[in-house]
Amino acid sequence: MSKVRQAATTVSFVSQKGGVGKSALARLFAVGVAHRGQRALLADFDLEQLTCIEWNAARMLAAIEPEIDARPFKSLKKLRKAELDVDYIVADTRGLADDLTKELAEESDVVFLPTGTSLDDLRPTLALAHKLAKRGAEGRVVVVLSKIGRSEPQLARAAEAIAEAGYELLPEHWPLRDGFQADLDAGRAGRESRNPYLREVAERMEEALMIRARAARPRPAQAAE
Repeated sequence: MSKVRQAATTVSFVSQKGGVGKSALARLFAVGVAHRGQRALLADFDLEQLTCIEWNAARMLAAIEPEIDARPFKSLKKLRKAELDVDYIVADTRGLADDLTKELAEESDVVFLPTGTSLDDLRPTLALAHKLAKRGAEGRVVVVLSKIGRSEPQLARAAEAIAEAGYELLPEHWPLRDGFQADLDAGRAGRESRNPYLREVAERMEEALMIRARAARPRPAQAAE
């Protein structure tokens, strides 16, 4: 007998290259969901790194609340077969986009693509955005400027390039700050920062991600065979 997965909003964090804050933003989002009293599954598809799984282990060791449900998955088929009763599925994909990444993006309600502001980051990110749009994710791809410095002109040029390419840009950006990584190393994320300034920045980013995710209409529930 088939099991039908409860309709949940599936949010994927995808990148064409590593080091752009993809996993950090996935954890920030999952923590934001939990602090709102909702349920999230943080699905880690990067089996070589397992960044989210190791982070959650540090979180549990430090007894940080609320608890986060983080699990590794090797395929979309395994995710479909999992017994889930959650409001959000938060997928952290592999560092380099592959066929599984594209398959996940195709079935996601919203796909966040973190990128830096340099052309070295923007070119592969926008190329991936084009591929995902062709695979069926058109209208659900949102570019996020992440790990950026303090140059306003560079930020403006990046925003202009994204607009010219025809993609949505999240109104908040994620700055490069050592304190965010220190928080992640300790099992915290986003709004849980002990630094008031970083906490304020994280809450703005969290809210921007949540607003966009809430605007997405969950795709039909999938039946697991």
